[in-house]
Amino acid sequence: MRKLFNGLLWILGTLLLLGVVLRALVLDVWKVPNDPMLGAALAPSLAPGDVVVVLTRGTPGFGELVRCPDPEAPGSHIVGRIAGLPGDTVDVDHTVLLVNGQRYDAETACAEPKVSITDPATGNPVQLSCNMVMMGPGLHARATGRKPPLERRHHVEVRPDTVFLLSDNRSYHDDSRDFGLQPRSACNQRIVFRLWGGAGWSDDRRRFTFVR
Repeated sequence: MRKLFNGLLWILGTLLLLGVVLRALVLDVWKVPNDPMLGAALAPSLAPGDVVVVLTRGTPGFGELVRCPDPEAPGSHIVGRIAGLPGDTVDVDHTVLLVNGQRYDAETACAEPKVSITDPATGNPVQLSCNMVMMGPGLHARATGRKPPLERRHHVEVRPDTVFLLSDNRSYHDDSRDFGLQPRSACNQRIVFRLWGGAGWSDDRRRFTFVR
């Protein structure tokens, strides 16, 4: 019995040490801040209060969701999906995305076809459509609503060593249409896993889920 107990302690200690090493070298645990604009732009993939695992090593590719330093607020972050790599030509017109002439349209509706967000300008609830789009490593969720009245088509040629970021919420965005291209070297942190949502451990729908 004592050998079994010691063996379990050894396994637990090893796992704990491994977790500390991974946290120090390649992983970060981040809580999405309660920022109205960021929260709206992240829907439906993430929401304020979500606790997520961020992979801090490697080079993210096209279609991956990344965290970057906020160019306008030191110490804060922006989050977007890489929709353009160096040399790419990107055209965005609300729900329409073309990269090098290839169009990325909705493939199917989400399991929950409607998503509710809070309008960051008014504080009122807004319902948006949710559908799935194939980009890069797989399908991800995208939110769309009515086209904002001042929204215009964006045509961008991605410069060397930069990336074009696109919000998963195409109607309430905070991305390269708003703050421009970002340094590729600064956008090297992939959001890969949600530990739990803003409602805490009891919300099993947002607990232990991969972030696409």
